[in-house]
Order: sequence, then C-alpha cells, then structure tokens
Amino acid sequence: MFADAHIHLSDPELKSLLHQILLEAKATSKILIAVAVDAITSKLNLELEAKAGGTVRAFGGVHPWSAQSEDADSLRAVLDPSNLAGIGEVGLDRKYAKDEVEYKRQKEVFESMLKLAERLQKPLSIHSRSSVDDVLATLSTYNLRNVLLHWFAGTPQQLKEACERGYFISYGPSTVYSKKIQRLALSTPPTSILTETDGPVSFGAAFQNKPALPAFIPSVVYTLSTLHRLDFEDMRSIIFENTLRYLSLKNKGEGG
Repeated sequence: MFADAHIHLSDPELKSLLHQILLEAKATSKILIAVAVDAITSKLNLELEAKAGGTVRAFGGVHPWSAQSEDADSLRAVLDPSNLAGIGEVGLDRKYAKDEVEYKRQKEVFESMLKLAERLQKPLSIHSRSSVDDVLATLSTYNLRNVLLHWFAGTPQQLKEACERGYFISYGPSTVYSKKIQRLALSTPPTSILTETDGPVSFGAAFQNKPALPAFIPSVVYTLSTLHRLDFEDMRSIIFENTLRYLSLKNKGEGG
C-alpha cells in the first residue's frame, strides 16, 4: 500500500489520464488525496471521491493563486465543507501577490480556511513556498488537527520547528534527484514523512518530463528508505501508517 498525499486529480491536464490513474491506484491499493485550488475543483474532488470509493479522499480549499477572487464563502456556496476529508490546498505564496495589498488578501483567505479546518477538525494541506515563517506564525494561533506542509522547501530550522509541532512533511519526485530536498528529507523523522506527487507537475529528465503520476510514488519511497537506511518495506509501511494518522483513519490491516 502506498499513498499520494497531494495530487490535483481535478486538474484538466490529468483528465485524459484519470481513468488510468484510478485503475492503477485501486489495483495497487494506493490512497490518493485529491487537493483543490478553488470552489469548483473542490466540488469536482467530492464527485471523484464518490466514484472512486476509498481510493480517493477529497480535500477542498482556496489556493493562494485563487485568493484574490475566492474565499471560504465561495467554498460554502458550492458544497458542504463537512463532507470533505480535509482542507487544502491552502496557504501563502508571495509569487502570486503583486504587492502587499494582495499578500494581505492571501492572509485573510488563508485564515478563513484555517478557521474552517479548526471548526471541522479536518486535516490541512498547506502551501508555504517563500512564506514558511508567515505560515508557521499563522498556524500557531489555531487549534488544528493534522497539518501537512506539502512540498516543503524551507530551512533546516523551519523544518525542525514544524516537526516539533507534530506537523507532517511530504516529499515528492524531486527527492529522487535534488540534493537539497534529500538533506531536508534526511533531517525529517520517518514518523513525520508523507509522500506526494503534486501531479500534474512535471519533474524533469529523471521522470522524462511527464506529468507526475501516483505510479512515481514507489521511487520516492525507495529514495527515502535509502536516505534513512531503512528497508524499503519498513519505510513504505511507516509512510502508509503516517497517512492513515494524517487522515484519522484506522488501519484495517494491510492484507485486507
């Protein structure tokens, strides 16, 4: 059993591959956590979850790049957030703010997402590129359940703080070839690690410049097991158990 803790299944770029992705995930007992970027993709994720059964877990939220036009009210207008498995992808990113006014708006929308997650006690998938300090400062003011910093690329000190708070850290295909990401992964306790693809993002020559698919996950697990000097099966099992904890699910046994 494997898990992709952060994939954009509702992205149009994956539409032609979606049937294949879901078949492969079901055949190999993968859990796919489908994250959203806005109200529409949040609704699409719920529809995917209904079709795919236990293979897909639907998250909903407003990504920083959608923050200028959407917020928690936009989400509630199209779905009941209590039906979601989690809240995400949400967070902060200065790349998507042309000035401080727009960055302030991002913060307001991020906090509206955190209030929703706090009220519902749902897990969170957080985007923190170039904003890790602001994200950590904001998260500390809420009573949150199971926080994931997806595709973490902050400093070792920021990583240490996140792990000490009990946050999960996810690593994707870049772990296979990026020395910086490998150093961060090695500094992350195995019990804090999740795996992701962030598909349909592509990952260069190492993965033939193709959109990332859940089938890439075993390669990520293998790299993580090598870094931590653990048997592949032990690393796989630890990460899968971490995913179940993140989702507040019970393991019914990997054989059944």
